[in-house]
Amino acid sequence: SFIQTLQCCGASYLQMCLICTLYSLQMFSSFVVKWIQRHALSKVPILQEALGVTALCDPQQQKVSDAFQVVADEVDGEGGIKKLIEVPSFTPSKEVFVKIVRELFSDGEINWGRVVTVFCFAGMFVLKAHESKICELIKTIISWIIDFFREKVLGWIKEQGGWEGIFSYVGIPMWQFLGIFLAGVVTTLVVVHKMRAE
Repeated sequence: SFIQTLQCCGASYLQMCLICTLYSLQMFSSFVVKWIQRHALSKVPILQEALGVTALCDPQQQKVSDAFQVVADEVDGEGGIKKLIEVPSFTPSKEVFVKIVRELFSDGEINWGRVVTVFCFAGMFVLKAHESKICELIKTIISWIIDFFREKVLGWIKEQGGWEGIFSYVGIPMWQFLGIFLAGVVTTLVVVHKMRAE
């Protein structure tokens, strides 16, 4: 795996953290572009340029990226996250992002479904910022994702052997995702609508 390769190369702990963060950011950016492209939600080339996405050349990275798309479709089976873009008054904010992360990880458990759910929400935040022509907000959203990686999941991902660990999650029955969807997505959408009403 990617983590094992770094260890074999004699990378220090700090070097591994930095490389893993950059790798994670690349996976996120690639995920957002591919997800939006698959669901025809926006003009991909312009968004790709705004995110600074480069093509994934490594076949293993491509497989990981494809696995993320599969899990994302399972997590957002009802399209609740994608509907965020249809809420005219919704503006991405760190307050909402933090509420999402806190809700999803309120019981302290981390799994790939929850990590991908954060990716989906952050992806919609990026798309909303892009559609609202608030391009400078995209870099801010990316900084939120970097903080999320470092504070919440980087250590856990390393324990799973790297991003390749998601392969073990693909194919889990849909009912195991419902807890994530109902507790996280629906609750957060309620929060968003409450914020609209205030």
